[in-house]
Amino acid sequence: MNILMISHEYPPVGGGGANACMNLAREYINQGHQVTVLTVWYEGTAADEEKGALHIIRLKARRKHKEHCGFPEMMDYMLKAAWYGNRLLKKETFHVCQVFFAIPSGPVGYFLKKKYHIPYVVRFGGGDIPGFQERFQLVYKILAPFEKVIWRNADALVANSRGLKEFAEKFYNQCPVQIIPNGVSVAAFQDLGMAGTNKEKEVLAAWDGAAGTCLRILFVSRLIERKGLQHILPILPEVIQKTGKMLRLVIVGDGPYRPALEEIVREHHLEDVVHFTGQKEKGELSAYYNSADIFILPSRREGMPNVVLEAMAAGLPVLMTPCEGSEELIRGNGFAVPVEDFGEKLCEFAAKPELCRKMGAESLRLVSEEFTWVRTAAAYEGIFHKIMEMQSFR
Repeated sequence: MNILMISHEYPPVGGGGANACMNLAREYINQGHQVTVLTVWYEGTAADEEKGALHIIRLKARRKHKEHCGFPEMMDYMLKAAWYGNRLLKKETFHVCQVFFAIPSGPVGYFLKKKYHIPYVVRFGGGDIPGFQERFQLVYKILAPFEKVIWRNADALVANSRGLKEFAEKFYNQCPVQIIPNGVSVAAFQDLGMAGTNKEKEVLAAWDGAAGTCLRILFVSRLIERKGLQHILPILPEVIQKTGKMLRLVIVGDGPYRPALEEIVREHHLEDVVHFTGQKEKGELSAYYNSADIFILPSRREGMPNVVLEAMAAGLPVLMTPCEGSEELIRGNGFAVPVEDFGEKLCEFAAKPELCRKMGAESLRLVSEEFTWVRTAAAYEGIFHKIMEMQSFR
C-alpha cells in the first residue's frame, strides 16, 4: 500500500500530533507499506528527505515557532500542501491519504479526493474540532460549515479517546467517529543508563541534585494557558507546609505562556522549587521521566495526551485532570481529579512513597499491554483495507 500522510507538524516540529504521525509512519513501513509525509519545513530540517520506504517532503510555509503556530501559519501550510499535493498526485498513485487534522490538512484531503479520487481518513487532534480552543472561537464560527463538508466526505473519522469522540459528536453527529488510541514506545522511555554522563549532570541540575529527600514532580508539554500550570504553582507552598517535605517541580517545554508562569513563580517565591528547562528534543526526555517521582498534567482539555503515555512508559504514576483521555489512561496508576484537588493528592504522594512505586508499576503494565504503536497502526491499517475493499466493489 502506498500511503500519503498530510500533517502540518512532524518532528522536530510540533507536539503530540507530530509524534503520532512519525510513529505511525514508522509502523506502516515496518509492515511493508510505502509512506510519503507532506509536512512543514523548519530551520535545520531537510526540504526533501528519503529514508528507505519513507519520503518526507517539507514545505516552506510561514512557520515561526517549532512548538506552536497560529491560524495564519496553518492556512499558509494548507494552501502550499494543496498545491504540492496536486503536483505529487499527477505523477504518483496513492491508495489512501491520512490527514492530521481536520484543520489545516482536512481541506487538502478533500481537494485531492475530489480531483484524484483518493480516499482520506481524518485523525482528529482536538484543536481541529470547533469549540476545543478558546482562542479560536471566531475562527471556529467561520470554519464550522466547511468542517462539516470535510467530515461528510471523509472515508473515516478517527478520535484518539472516548472523550474526544464525544466532543466531536457534540459539534456534528451526522458522521460516525471511530476510536483508535495513541501509542507509545516503551523502550524509548526506559532508563538509558546515563550515570556519569553530561546528560545525567544536566538532569540532576534541573532537580537541584535532589533525590530521595523530596518529591520530584515532572510536567512536560507546551506552555499554554490550557495546560493549567497556573492553577498548580500557587498551591505548592501549602503542600510543602502540610507535608514538611520539600518539592521540586521541573517544567520541560516552552511556549507563549511561559512569562506568565515565571511571574507566578516569583510572586509565590518558588524560585527554589520550580525549574524551567525549556524545550527538549524527544531523545532528551527519557532522562527527565526516569529521574522523576510523579508526573502531572492539570490540562483543561486534551485528545489523548502523549506526554502521559510517555510518563507511563517510564513507570511513573500520573496525576491529571479528568479531561479527554483520562478515562482510558488512569486505571489504578494515578488519579484523575479537578485541579482543586491536586494539592491533596500531592500530599498523599509525598506521604506514601510506596504508592508512587505501586502506581508507577501499573502505568508500565498498562502501556506495555494496551498502548503500543504497533496496535495503533494495525487499527488504522484495518480501516485502510476496508476502504480499499469498498472501492473495489464500486
